[in-house]
Amino acid sequence: LPPPPPPPPPPAAHSAATGAMSLNNRKPSVFTTAAFLYAGLTSFTKQAFERAAKAFDVKATQKKLDGQVFLVTGANSGIGKATTRDLLERGGTVHMACRSPDKAFRAREELLKDTGADPSKCLVHILDLSSVRQVKAFARHFARGVCGGRLDCLINNAGCMVHKREINDEGNEINFATNTLGTFVLTEELLPVLAKPDRQLTPSRVVTVSSGGAYNQKLDVDDFQTKSGFDDGSYIYAQNKRQQIALTEAWARKQASQQSAGNSEVKKARPVSFQVMHPGWVDTPAVRNSLPDFHRRMKGRLRTEEQGADTVIWLATAEEALREDPGGFYLDRKAQPKFLWGTFTSNTEKESDALFNSLKTMSSSIEPSAEHSNKYGYMQSAESLKNVATPVIQTKR
Repeated sequence: LPPPPPPPPPPAAHSAATGAMSLNNRKPSVFTTAAFLYAGLTSFTKQAFERAAKAFDVKATQKKLDGQVFLVTGANSGIGKATTRDLLERGGTVHMACRSPDKAFRAREELLKDTGADPSKCLVHILDLSSVRQVKAFARHFARGVCGGRLDCLINNAGCMVHKREINDEGNEINFATNTLGTFVLTEELLPVLAKPDRQLTPSRVVTVSSGGAYNQKLDVDDFQTKSGFDDGSYIYAQNKRQQIALTEAWARKQASQQSAGNSEVKKARPVSFQVMHPGWVDTPAVRNSLPDFHRRMKGRLRTEEQGADTVIWLATAEEALREDPGGFYLDRKAQPKFLWGTFTSNTEKESDALFNSLKTMSSSIEPSAEHSNKYGYMQSAESLKNVATPVIQTKR
């Protein structure tokens, strides 16, 4: 395909908070849409994956994972389930953090049957990522060592796309609460576990599953929750995915800054690698349900769930992935530009830090109640396992 035409000049929309000129952050311009579709049709499809896969080092994702512990959010379907299956097949221990008990335990049974994994290596935690209270209660249970207290890799995969503006009981818009705030809080709360000293000091990892849809959006530092202009959930989702990229950049910079400071506590801590990726256009239940027209039009070009999970697995397990620059944005095992040429959607480090600091402030005022800490143990309880045939590890209260 020929390259896209030269971009038009950027529109002059003024940002009151920063004094900067910015695009309309929800509905992209005609040029941005065209540039995105060009990138998608040439790089995000099943055919693009098959071309890229010819250069993959197959052995990079075949190493056994015995002794390694992973936490995968949204592990009961789609890319999360495909990722979990691979990790279990290779001997890893996987904590499945899922919102729906029925779907989670049904997926667990399927995964154990498919992989032949020891049931003790596949644990379900019922967690609504949109609730800061639940996320904090869960993460603190985990950090106290309820299930061993070790974590080698956190995979932030769960997400949602709700087309009608909804506010949860904590006052947050549901897409933002799930995709951005919940991901931020879970990662921040689990950082002490990820940074626990390891005898070999091999880095632990945080891999966040973003979306190519982020290319349609410029980071909006004035309206993180889309309080105005909410007219299409797909645009809100894309803004959230842009936020995830910015957060990964901020985490990677903070990690580098702490390591360069070189105090004794930091030297003892296990380094943490932060990366973000997008899986391309994948045929998942989420795409079929949230974007039915897109799914119908692109059905022959959509990747399988396993193809969508490939770069997640590579970033989470391959030794060569640790040699990549921190804070990168990946597709098909290669670092990608974070912004499409000519779309004027780039953001500064200052803007990424503004998002990070706002989420820190926003989440610090929400703490789990005693009811949350007790009711939501999140570690498989006898009550939640009544209809589960396979044996599982029980919670230590």
